[in-house]
Amino acid sequence: MTQTDTIDAAGVDDSEMIAARPLRFVRPALAVATIVGAVVLHVGLQWSNLLQRTDFAWSSFRSYFAGDQLSYMSMVTNAADGRLANVEPFTNTGTNNYPHLYYYVIGTISRVTGINPLQAWSLGGLAVQVVLIAAIATTLYVLTRRWWMPILAPLPFLLGTFAVYLQDGNWFTNLSSHAVLWGAFGVFFTLNGETAALSLGSIGMLVILSTFVRVDSVWKRRVLYSVGAICIGLAANVQTYGFLVCVYLAIFVVATYALVTARRRWMIILSLVLVAAVFLLGPLVAGRLGPLAALAFGLAPALPGIVLLVLRVKLDAILPLVALVVAASPQVIGTVFGLLSKDPFLVYRVSSSKDLGVDWRGIVAALPILLPLLAIMAAGIHRKKPLWLAFAIGAIVAWALTATNDVWGANQEPYRFWLDMFCIVAFTTLPVGAMVAIDYLGARPLLTRRGFFPRRGAPQSTVATVLALTSVVVCGVVIFISSADFRAFNKDTVFHSLINLNTPRLNALGELAAEVPKTGHGLISTDNCVDQLLLKISSDGGPIASFNAGMAWPALYAEVHQVAAEKDTGILDLASTRAADVQWLLTDSACTPVDWGTEYAADLTKVDSKEYTTGDATATVTLWALKR
Repeated sequence: MTQTDTIDAAGVDDSEMIAARPLRFVRPALAVATIVGAVVLHVGLQWSNLLQRTDFAWSSFRSYFAGDQLSYMSMVTNAADGRLANVEPFTNTGTNNYPHLYYYVIGTISRVTGINPLQAWSLGGLAVQVVLIAAIATTLYVLTRRWWMPILAPLPFLLGTFAVYLQDGNWFTNLSSHAVLWGAFGVFFTLNGETAALSLGSIGMLVILSTFVRVDSVWKRRVLYSVGAICIGLAANVQTYGFLVCVYLAIFVVATYALVTARRRWMIILSLVLVAAVFLLGPLVAGRLGPLAALAFGLAPALPGIVLLVLRVKLDAILPLVALVVAASPQVIGTVFGLLSKDPFLVYRVSSSKDLGVDWRGIVAALPILLPLLAIMAAGIHRKKPLWLAFAIGAIVAWALTATNDVWGANQEPYRFWLDMFCIVAFTTLPVGAMVAIDYLGARPLLTRRGFFPRRGAPQSTVATVLALTSVVVCGVVIFISSADFRAFNKDTVFHSLINLNTPRLNALGELAAEVPKTGHGLISTDNCVDQLLLKISSDGGPIASFNAGMAWPALYAEVHQVAAEKDTGILDLASTRAADVQWLLTDSACTPVDWGTEYAADLTKVDSKEYTTGDATATVTLWALKR
């Protein structure tokens, strides 16, 4: 493929060299200012409600599906305490196969800088969003060469799913079981590893896209393609679903591009046959080899295109693929070995994602992104631009396959794949759509990698211009209507409430729990009034007799589960505690109706106690050692 062919395939038109040199430095400077403005605008839109609150602190924790988020926070707390062992994070025993690179990174930053782990969580989440918005904004400028374009970067976070209209004014749509649909603003409000994985993968794809369109040097292309692939691969070590959706999107877009440019009809037919094969044979693959193998099988329709690409460009394709595999290998290898050794948690995890499919509302909810994709596809057909066509088709196919994985056998939380695809397709569609719109409607043609050249071909017809304008207007109207979800989300005081972990009671409990060694001296149980999720954090990572069944299991899974169940009903059974290696108990004198210190006095030895005051009341929390 020649340089000119690549430029044409990318859909970047040549333009005349008029007044170009005086703008050489002015336009980039204006673009940088606009990129900064986009970041500030995003922070204002997504964070202003919290930053303006009198009860806000960077150490506050968002009470937003707090059970899962506090469980992830336990890994940050352990890392901040200097413990990076691959263990279940609450009990500090067993094995943790859950991707935790991001949590260990921000925990280590907390330890090195001395900031509170809770502050590291909040600041890390903010930093992730800032870098992502800066990347989207930069790509907007790189692809369009319009200095004002980056200001649109926060737009994907305003897109909704029409939940306000489908769910009686709510900002999210409830599906079966705990499956839901909402926009990127709902996904990223958690500040968890999923947001980091989606950001890493999206940045990787934006780097690859910008490189394809703008970079001329062969070796620069190879390096930047590999950097983008490494970002996608690293996402595997941060969050599984975020990694998988990035891989699906990247692979299908690249494969579609190879098929479109090769123009080998039989290869296209083979890909379509493989799509049918996924739906027909996927359940068989899942039954014989497991759901994760079925998810890998879902990539089969992309194989013809990937093979074509490797044969055509060789090193340009092989290097990024190798880079992606190497970057993803720590988590992938660990998971594969865990499955082969029948790790009980992994066996449970891959078989516990039932009844979480997406119905017809998923198509309606996707319209704010689906309509622009269809417009890009139509433009690609009209202008014969392979990149436009490949991006639109690849994104639609990848989204459709992952969101229906319950139909073809994998059955791994299809709604989560839908949500994550909504995010990354929105992040990447915006720059591509802007490039297409500017090409059609811009008064001045786009600057290419080779500079300013006169436009080739026939002038734009009036009909095509009117259709393009109509498409832009329709997409804009649909996007605006969908943004009602974001406005409803901002008004939701329940999901915007904050958890304050800096209370006299939690501080007293945390100080007592911190007296117990983190490992090797048994677990800490509590009375039924103590929130063990909060205790884990306030104790700087103490060994708590609890766990999140969907994240990791302790060494004594059944025994710890039994103690946790008894604790919730106000029962202290010495046989159960011994079996679970529980050697310590924390109680609160304000807890009713059972005063554990009195009820089980014969089984306990007092170690230490602390008073705390809440309002006008004073109570005592006590650390006990269980008699063996």
